[in-house]
Amino acid sequence: MADIEILEVDADGVGQPRNDGTPGSALYRVAIKLSERPSTLWSEIAVKTWDSPPSFTTMHRPGIASVVGDRFILDSTTVEEVEAYHAKTVKLVVGKANQLAQQIEERERNEERRAEEEAQAHTDNVAAVSKRIRF
Repeated sequence: MADIEILEVDADGVGQPRNDGTPGSALYRVAIKLSERPSTLWSEIAVKTWDSPPSFTTMHRPGIASVVGDRFILDSTTVEEVEAYHAKTVKLVVGKANQLAQQIEERERNEERRAEEEAQAHTDNVAAVSKRIRF
């Protein structure tokens, strides 16, 4: 899988604040376009990394990130907060998700390859020994 890249804020995917005077009513959803739809593994890693990022500001709010299709979604924020605080964290999250997903996928491919090689070696051994057995 190629690295997922951040393209831009999806202006059409930005929500509207309720602005009804209740706490948090000035906040809304901000969608960020990704270069492609990431795997489920990548999405899970990205959300977990957002919740506990390698670096963040005092404005960081765990639990607001999700991945929907090819969008990284931050709920309960503003585009101004994304610009001032969250953009750097999103960049770190995407980089970490790319790195970890590739490592896990490579490990899984290696394990599958090893299992296939072991199965083939067993099949070859059974065939060779079976030819030698005389009843």
